[in-house]
Amino acid sequence: PAAEFCVAAKKLSARDYCNIHGLWKSK
Repeated sequence: PAAEFCVAAKKLSARDYCNIHGLWKSK
């Protein structure tokens, strides 16, 4: 999973991905 997250982060903006992940964590 870590590798996938890394790739996704590269595809999307690191900040955007962090925000999205943060929202998911909040949920």
